[in-house]
This record gives sequence, C-alpha cells and structure tokens, in this order.
Amino acid sequence: MDYTIRKGEARDISSLMALIKELAKFEKMPEQVRTNEAQLLEDWQVHKAFDFLVADTANGVVGISLYYPRYSTWNGRCMYLEDLYVKAELRGNGIGLALLNATAEEAKKTGALRLDWQVLDWNSDAVRFYERIGAHIEREWWNCKWDLRGE
Repeated sequence: MDYTIRKGEARDISSLMALIKELAKFEKMPEQVRTNEAQLLEDWQVHKAFDFLVADTANGVVGISLYYPRYSTWNGRCMYLEDLYVKAELRGNGIGLALLNATAEEAKKTGALRLDWQVLDWNSDAVRFYERIGAHIEREWWNCKWDLRGE
C-alpha cells in the first residue's frame, strides 16, 4: 500500500472531520462529536490549539494523528496525542505505526520528552499495538472531564 505521511493542511480539514466522526462511531460515541469543520479550521489556524498529520494515498486521506503540547510538572514538556485513527479496512498496513512514529518525531522537534495518549480498555487491538511498540499503559489513573459549556 502506497501512502505518504505529511503535515495536515487547510485542504485536509474535511477529511480530518470525516475521520474524527468515523473514530467516534468506532468508539460507540458518535453523538459526542460537537465540533465542525469551521471550528476545527479556526482552532488549528487561528488559535494554534492543535496540529495534525495525515496518511495520504492516491484515494485521499486514510489516517490522521491529531496532537498538541502539554506540560508535566514532573517531566517537563510533553506532547498529547488526542486521536490516532486509520480507516478500518486499511489497518495492518503499517499506517498507524507510521503516523505514530511521525507524531513522535514532531514531538521531539518541540523538545517534548514524552508522548501521551489514552486507549479505551475494550480496544484490545490498540492495546496490543501500543504494548508491542513498548508503550507503558497506566491502569491506575482515572480520567476527569469538566464540561465548561454548562450543558
């Protein structure tokens, strides 16, 4: 399978949104997607809230990595991988690993010492993938989310 990993561009926002929706459906939470293309574009271009990579093929974008800086008081600069997603029918072709490695390289360029992300406990394929590359999966920390929109 021929693909290229490259930095996302404005022309990729529609593909990014489509793959975010695919990921939400895969994670059994499609109703949780509240963002839209206009908001993604503004948050990326104007607010520099995130950056992203795409896996591009002759048939279009088939995978994404969306990430942003974070800070650890114990370790210093880190990068947070919000989403890593490859279309289901193309998994197993090395695209996810290529996206993850490219994300790690982008993180290193910023001086990040660690790449952090989450994985759903029921996503055994992803857990095995992350364990194979040597990622430490913490099972003792719980996620907390506070919706500041008042909804």
